[in-house]
Amino acid sequence: MKAVTYRGVGQVALEDVPEPQIRHPDDAIVKVTRCAICGSDLHIYHGHIPGMVPGFVCGHEFTGVVVEAGPAVRAVRAGDRVVGTFHTACGHCAMCRKGAYNQCQEYGVFGYGVAFGNLAGSQAEFVRVPHADVNLRVIPKELSDEQALFCGDILTTAYGAVRNAQLQPGETVAVIGCGPVGLMAIQSAFALGAAKVLAIDLLRDRAELAERLGAVPIIASETNPVAQVNKLTGGVGADVVIEAVGGPKTVALAFELVGGGGRISAVGVTTVESFSFPLATSLTRDITFRIGLANIHRDIDATLALVAGGRIDPEVIISHRLPLAEAVEGYRMFDSREATKVVLIPGA
Repeated sequence: MKAVTYRGVGQVALEDVPEPQIRHPDDAIVKVTRCAICGSDLHIYHGHIPGMVPGFVCGHEFTGVVVEAGPAVRAVRAGDRVVGTFHTACGHCAMCRKGAYNQCQEYGVFGYGVAFGNLAGSQAEFVRVPHADVNLRVIPKELSDEQALFCGDILTTAYGAVRNAQLQPGETVAVIGCGPVGLMAIQSAFALGAAKVLAIDLLRDRAELAERLGAVPIIASETNPVAQVNKLTGGVGADVVIEAVGGPKTVALAFELVGGGGRISAVGVTTVESFSFPLATSLTRDITFRIGLANIHRDIDATLALVAGGRIDPEVIISHRLPLAEAVEGYRMFDSREATKVVLIPGA
């Protein structure tokens, strides 16, 4: 089959690789209908993820059709349209039993190399899904594959970040970063009751896309975001800040934007090991800081329902749809920020 493979820093390729096979009774094989290039795929592209070897199949956002299910699979069957979770869970370990699927003792990420479960990725014609009953959801009939696609990753990541911040109806939310996750966080915040969302990005076009979603744009390359947030909140700061970029600079900015008694939820993926935490400031201003891996299994059903109900439109972030054969160009465009989100179509 055709698949996108990692070839080295700054290099991916479309190659022929063996089709996946059922290995365990609870596996399923999915024929991929849509997959996407994620911001966290760029960490691989830039050589920041250990355990990636040349030839490893990339990708972790996908929808498709089940073509084969192992004898222990009960929730899905051949012919079902499904969306996969980007990270896998076993469903039966101590962490899964208490709902912490993102801390599963068998945690893995599709397409993220040996260090993350050694699971071949989904930027391919077919993908093997372990523990299929846990890691696949049947797509509601009223949703297209593209509408469901991001419920397995960035939409649910963003929704979970807002949920973790315990947003209350009527509060003001500041979102740092108007990339795909940030744009999903904006929609999630409105769906969960935010009265106002302030969208901060360096790039004008991304901030303007956020404005079309109902947010107040703040272009950080043209104005001081702290001053603007203070102006727009009467000097008190945001009730909730969603950090959707990753790294010390944007996390530090979150502490400047949040108001007293506010909450910060950092969801941007980072490879930086440490951060100078503003301990005394957080103490005196009663700031709650939350960071962690997305718990997709906890929230995927909620996001599918919100999309089906018209409360969130995930397709607005798609800037390019390309055949899988043009994946190399898709990576180049996404890496250079010429694209907001690239969807790849196997067989097109």
